Amino acid sequence: MHLCLRCKGKLLCGRKKCLFSIDSRVKINDLGATPPSVFVGRMGYPKVFVGPILSPRENPELFDSPWTWKSVEEVVKLRMNVARGMKVMRVESATNPDKYLIELQEAVASIKHVGVDVLGELVRKVKFDPIIKPAGLCIKIESFKLEDSPKIPVKVEKLYFDDVCAKNAVFELYKKGFNDYYIQKIFSAGMLGETKRRKLVPTRWSITAVHDMIAENLKHEIMEYKESNTFQLYEYKHFGNIFSVILCPGDYFFKLVEVWRGGTVWSETEWIGYDEEFVRKRKYSKLSGGYYAARLPVLEHLHKIRRKAGAIVLREITPEYTLPLGVWVVEEGVRKALSGKSKIFDSLESALKNAEVRVSESIWRWIGIKQTSLADFCKFEN
Repeated sequence: MHLCLRCKGKLLCGRKKCLFSIDSRVKINDLGATPPSVFVGRMGYPKVFVGPILSPRENPELFDSPWTWKSVEEVVKLRMNVARGMKVMRVESATNPDKYLIELQEAVASIKHVGVDVLGELVRKVKFDPIIKPAGLCIKIESFKLEDSPKIPVKVEKLYFDDVCAKNAVFELYKKGFNDYYIQKIFSAGMLGETKRRKLVPTRWSITAVHDMIAENLKHEIMEYKESNTFQLYEYKHFGNIFSVILCPGDYFFKLVEVWRGGTVWSETEWIGYDEEFVRKRKYSKLSGGYYAARLPVLEHLHKIRRKAGAIVLREITPEYTLPLGVWVVEEGVRKALSGKSKIFDSLESALKNAEVRVSESIWRWIGIKQTSLADFCKFEN
């Protein structure tokens, strides 16, 4: 991203076409569908920008379905035509929502796409972020009205009108089959939790909060399962990110190692970081939202196979990852890795040795000041 800021379309990256030069001729009259989604900002908290994520009316589902996206170019092409609605509201507005917020909540909770009538000033304002999905436009909302009747699940309506704490409501919806992307949206829109304590939650905070709430509940159940009896290695690559997931027999633990090659989005030089937990994560991860995004699909997999195991996730970020697209890249990468076939090993060392073959040799020479292999590096202090 640092290069993009300096370059401004001069192709200093070596590409034949700038990712930001996507031909976007969207006008406000073209925007009339919500995928559905919502944007809640964090700047100025507790007074923040709140609004719908608006997409062109044709095929709105394509604009907010990260599990279907295949390349950085595809994501940019789609999301540069998406607008973040912006209207200043206090986060406490969720306890007594006005007409604007009620209609916004209905659009977000709807499981079918709804048309909306929007008036406001549309401006090009590109936003890329390591946590949330990118967007190319923003619109200062002057008026907002639903054109269609939303279809809201009965379970969501019941939790909205009941006084159920947010953590329990989130996991209850998850157990009923709602995916975490949907839950993040309605949580951000202030629809969950005890009525008098509800707040609008900034989008980037809601993503990590929902990942964490679901994961802690899954972890509690997994602790009662039998231990896995093999070392398994799963691998997957997308968007210039290489994921290796190793499951180990024994008690639960989770470790994430991030290896950033030089010339990637946030690092001109090679960089490596890690974080871990053994029973409960008591402090916010130093790897930010990516840690929680990687952990959730691991716990989902263990819950699905009804086994307890330790897990090491190695994420290598290559220069192919040209722009920050959000933590969904990590979540979907780990999820897709675990949905594939695994390689079986008789020891952790052999599994790690196989995994480190895919990692840049220069990274491990740098690590070699203190460690001689990935196996040694993964033996963190408890």
